[in-house]
Amino acid sequence: MATANEFEFLDEEVRELLENYKHKKATVYEPCTLKNVKECLIGINEELGIYNINYLFNPYIDYDNSTLTPEALVKLINATWTLLHYHKNLKEKVDGLSEQNHILDQKNKQVNGMLGRLKDKLLSEKNEARACVASAQRVSDQSEDLLHTLSETKAKLFRVTKQKDALEKSLRNEVSRLKLDNEKLLDRLRNKSNVHVSCSEVCDSTLLRLKERERKHLSVISQLQNNNQELLREVLALKEEIILGGIESFDIDNRKT
Repeated sequence: MATANEFEFLDEEVRELLENYKHKKATVYEPCTLKNVKECLIGINEELGIYNINYLFNPYIDYDNSTLTPEALVKLINATWTLLHYHKNLKEKVDGLSEQNHILDQKNKQVNGMLGRLKDKLLSEKNEARACVASAQRVSDQSEDLLHTLSETKAKLFRVTKQKDALEKSLRNEVSRLKLDNEKLLDRLRNKSNVHVSCSEVCDSTLLRLKERERKHLSVISQLQNNNQELLREVLALKEEIILGGIESFDIDNRKT
C-alpha cells in the first residue's frame, strides 16, 4: 500500500479511493467504462478487502497504457473466484437456513395445534370434573335425605313393633285374666246349690267371648302387620326413586358436558 508521502503524487480521485480502502469504507458503485477502468479496479480492490479477499491492485504497476498486466489479471481472476466461492457458500448457508426456518415454522404450527388441542381437552376435562363434583354433591345431599328418611322409617318400625309386642302381651294377659275369671265363675256356680247351670254352657259362653276377643285382637294384629308391610314397601320405593333420580341426574350432567 502507498504511504502518506506517496499520496501527494497521486491525483485527487485515486487518493480518495485509497483513503476509503484504508478506512474500510465502501465505494459508491459507478458503471465501469474505458475512461474509469483504473478507478473501478481500485474500488474492487477496496471492496474485496472489506470481505477479507486477498486482492492488491497498484494503479501505477498493474495498469499500464490502458492495459491490465497479466499478473494483475491473474490476481483479479483469483479474487473473483474467491468471491464466487464465498457467494456460493453464503447462498448455500442462506438456503439451508431458509429450509430450516421453513421446517421450524411447520413444526411450530404443529406444536401450536397440539397445544390448542391439549388446551381444549384440559378445559373439557375440567368442565367434566366440575360436573362430576356437582353430581356427587347432589347425590350426597340425596343420600343424606335418604338416610334421614330411613332413620325416620326405622323409628316408625320400632314404634310399630313395640306396639305390636305390647298388644300381644296385652292379649296374653287378657286371655289369662279371662281364664281366671272363668275358673272363679265356675267355683261360684258350684257353691250355689239352688242354681244349676251346666258347666258346658258356661264354658261354651266363656269360650265364645274369648274367641270373639281373640278374633278382634288378631284383626288388629293383622291390620298392624299390613300397615307395617305397606310402610316397608313405601320405604323401598322411596329408596329406589332417590337412587334412580341420582343416577339419571348424573347421566344428564355427563351428556351436557
